[in-house]
Amino acid sequence: MSHPKPLTICILLGAGNHTQAVIDDLWHRAVGTVDPAEWALTGTAAYLRQDGVALATPSPDLQLVAFEGTPPSRLDTALAAAAAKAGPVGIIGRLLRDNLRSRRLARAFAQRKGLVDTFAGSAVVVSGDVSADRAVWQLRNRTQAGLVHGPVAMVHTLRTLARP
Repeated sequence: MSHPKPLTICILLGAGNHTQAVIDDLWHRAVGTVDPAEWALTGTAAYLRQDGVALATPSPDLQLVAFEGTPPSRLDTALAAAAAKAGPVGIIGRLLRDNLRSRRLARAFAQRKGLVDTFAGSAVVVSGDVSADRAVWQLRNRTQAGLVHGPVAMVHTLRTLARP
């Protein structure tokens, strides 16, 4: 009988409200997708630390990495106020707020060279929320990994990789 082949996934999350739940969900879906007799699934989940809260790993095969982002500024406060409004002002405020968050996350992620190398060396890189999409997409020239957003695309990519 042969040993299971290694398969690595990486998950990136930004400024979400349910970071622990998203990591747990993505990991459990990934584990349920591949056959443990054929594949040894390991992974890394990186997330933007919020309010000093540390997360718990759902499995010993998943390493959690927290990194710091940019502290909130006056611009964040102004965009939050605009985003809370109704109508076109609210729409523009939410678009600008989300764009700023994704740029800051991508910048903070790019500064972590070891983490970027880990992500580039994996088989699948998953963006767990919209603010992480830019950082994941910036890996496109550094890796052959499947760059995906969300659980459905991740499961599809893992099934494609795990075909006999």
